[in-house]
Amino acid sequence: MSCANPKRDTRRRKLRPLVISLVPRNQNNDLSSSTDPTSSSNGSGEESRREQITRMFTTHPSLVAHFEPPIFSPGVPSRELRNRLKCLEHANRAGLIPEVEWEAICRAVSEQTSHDSVDASKAVPGGSQEQEDKATEGKQERKHKTIDPFRYLATTSKIQPNVHVTTDTTSTNKNENKSSKKNRWLEYQTTSLVPISPQRQGSDEDRSLPYSMEFWRKAKTLNRDRSVLACTLAHLMAMKTLVGEGESDTPDDDCRFDFILEDNVRAFADIGDAGEYPEEASTNGNHQTELSSECADRIWDIIDASNSVPSECHMRYYGWLGSLPNLSWIYENHVPRSEFRAASLQNDLARKCRIFPFPTNGDFELDSITATSKTKEQGEQTNGEASSAPHFTTPGGTAVWGTFAYTVSSAAYHSLINQLQNDVGAMLWKGKRMRAYQAKPVDKILPRHVLSKFGQESVHIPDRVAFVRGAMLGSLLHPQWEEGFCRSTERQYKLSCRGEAVSSSVPQNSSESTNDSDVWDHVWLTNEERQIVNHRKKSGRWVQKGDIAKIMQEVSNSYWSGGFVKSSRGLERVIRLVTIAVMTSFLSLGGDLYLHALLPSVFAFNIPIHNRCKRRNPMHMSSRAPEYERKRDKLGKVPIISRTIPVEINGLTGLSVKGEAERANGSAGNGIKRLDVTVWEMDKPSDLIQEWWSIDESERNARVGDPFGVVMWPGSILASEELMRQHYSSPDESPITNAEVLVLGAGTGVEAQTAALLGAKTVIATDINPLTLKLLEHGAKVDDRIGNTVEAKFFDLFSDQALPACDILIAADVLYNSDLAKQVGRRLHEAIVQSFEEGRPPVKVIITDSQQFHGTNFLEELAELLELNELFEQNNWEQLKWETQKLENVCGSGVLIDEDQIYDVDVRVVRWGW
Repeated sequence: MSCANPKRDTRRRKLRPLVISLVPRNQNNDLSSSTDPTSSSNGSGEESRREQITRMFTTHPSLVAHFEPPIFSPGVPSRELRNRLKCLEHANRAGLIPEVEWEAICRAVSEQTSHDSVDASKAVPGGSQEQEDKATEGKQERKHKTIDPFRYLATTSKIQPNVHVTTDTTSTNKNENKSSKKNRWLEYQTTSLVPISPQRQGSDEDRSLPYSMEFWRKAKTLNRDRSVLACTLAHLMAMKTLVGEGESDTPDDDCRFDFILEDNVRAFADIGDAGEYPEEASTNGNHQTELSSECADRIWDIIDASNSVPSECHMRYYGWLGSLPNLSWIYENHVPRSEFRAASLQNDLARKCRIFPFPTNGDFELDSITATSKTKEQGEQTNGEASSAPHFTTPGGTAVWGTFAYTVSSAAYHSLINQLQNDVGAMLWKGKRMRAYQAKPVDKILPRHVLSKFGQESVHIPDRVAFVRGAMLGSLLHPQWEEGFCRSTERQYKLSCRGEAVSSSVPQNSSESTNDSDVWDHVWLTNEERQIVNHRKKSGRWVQKGDIAKIMQEVSNSYWSGGFVKSSRGLERVIRLVTIAVMTSFLSLGGDLYLHALLPSVFAFNIPIHNRCKRRNPMHMSSRAPEYERKRDKLGKVPIISRTIPVEINGLTGLSVKGEAERANGSAGNGIKRLDVTVWEMDKPSDLIQEWWSIDESERNARVGDPFGVVMWPGSILASEELMRQHYSSPDESPITNAEVLVLGAGTGVEAQTAALLGAKTVIATDINPLTLKLLEHGAKVDDRIGNTVEAKFFDLFSDQALPACDILIAADVLYNSDLAKQVGRRLHEAIVQSFEEGRPPVKVIITDSQQFHGTNFLEELAELLELNELFEQNNWEQLKWETQKLENVCGSGVLIDEDQIYDVDVRVVRWGW
């Protein structure tokens, strides 16, 4: 394979990059170029990656002289893959959906949307109020209506279980017992209405489904791997354009593309003294063509070396990475042993670039290396735990990372698409013990397929790359790998420059040594990335992009607001770097107090000095998220982790003398009353929610139950604070003391433990998930202050069982959907009426809702509660009503995101009877 563009055999021809990047929402074209680096696509003034890559190729003289302005292939937003229609649309643009299936999908969607348009047109403007109300209701129904795109693809029918199946009761075979249990479940049979390719791969159930149905059935279960699938689809679209089959308006050979880049790459460029680079290119075209370009020279060296080897190339890398042990093994063992050698190669060409095949497990075995590399956790502690970024100690595993700069042949692309069109499992897979599907990354799918189809010598990798991954880009897909990518880039450059000149700017006989960080002096970087690299050189530590921007902005405002620095740009940069180095040394020594005294204004920003919780602001954080040690344990085989929540209130005065000694135990001083409550959560709950999401609704409760109670929710904090407020504000005896408390949907039990610690007589904490009840019992058992006060009890809100009698009723964050919210409202009505009928004081109520889903306002939807409020109004009693209160700096994870987040949330609350 010479290249995708057959007319690029002359070095005077400019290279044409195709860049994968998210297209701004205000642009509709699939392929769009931008030659104006000053234009902002996000409207916030912050330069996007798309604008950075455009500026790199259109402003630096050496790149302008040898590269055309970049053309952009649209990226795929991972959030859109949650939507069925959007997911199928992106898969079709990637060339995966068969044409006959896509026509059926478009027909089904068109018919269902056209019916909605016809219904909407029947509304008569200026009609009666009843007609307008019906039109409004119809509009709301259409808004939440589910469109079935598979209407003309397949039919689904329910099959009754095989009641005649008998099992041997004396058999001890566990597999037979499981099979007999599975036969008792209701099953569904899907019959395809479109022809299915005989080349389809997968299980019998998968092959019976149309491709698009199988793809969506597996893709909808993805959680964090949605970003991986989105990346794969974006690369397939780019490869389709590269080989000339995309939706491009420039089909001529002269306008074909030479290679594919991701928008996270940085090109080798001629950088001036002190890391400076020209901001604008010269407009003299003749002068531009005379400029040399290290990036273009490296690309042509790679092409010449690849074309000179005997084997045909179907995939060529222009940039790649690997773990530190793998990089050392590749350059010291694999390249000398396996590089392609040809008699036609000249000595100077061989010195410039060496081409070697893609390393496989067989290459590792030649050096007695196991296929799987050993990893260990980083020694540095983050958020009170070991960092999640693995630190590789031995070679093995995936030898080459990344597909951020490469090209493929037309034969390789068509072969790959043909495989993916017949095997969804090549992209989305699930092991026997896995609960949900995972997506394979494109840097594993593409090279492995080319190797298996065209042979081990069909993938060419250079020892000297033309593009590197940008420094500390702030990736949302794998933030824990950012520092590792930078270290790998530095190691790769050092290994590739052994025995050679570092670049054309360093003489061959120069005695200057090649440091690990020298690579950043030879690539194009943005100003912010250059600041991060300079900070790395000074302090030896990498910092996040947002952190250094805030530090420098505050330092600049604090020290140069009076116009002290009016000198050259170089002097200002030196002073800033010195200031950052001083601040970093204070941070590394734990000198928080010194920094508060020296630079108080710096701490008005979110600088992560304390790293117990993400996005923590040390100056604005209350004691809600202090630094508590999180302990780990197991409930059977389920890993669990503790969480300590400081329940606190302030601003209370006039506390009663009675019980003051007892209440002082929860005082935090300065008028703040605080009570530390420790609950236990499921560690990594996203696995459980993925299983719940992937199975049929009819089986969810039986197999998984309600998975949402295994973590703490903000509504339980507000309910606990309300208990404390009533406890401390009572002029007489606390209403919590000796009370019987009933908690509906108690979850991890924050409010249940709070009631027990405030002196409740009994606390019945109910839920329907057995795992949640075990978490409740475990949390109450390990806290010696609680004793036997808390009882974890199974209770189904939808059952006919009556509510246990209680003095206080609490339901915190139980309103997941409209049906459940209405049932909570009915149980609320039951508790209030029951206390009146039994002649007891009215039950005291606390109901909180931090999610505020559509259709959960039961106070306005249930007739019995409306009648109850009318009765209260007639007798001048307190009415049931919603109030909104803001919770700030809530520290918690969730069922979809395992890591802790710091956030503010508005919580609805019903307080009644107090």
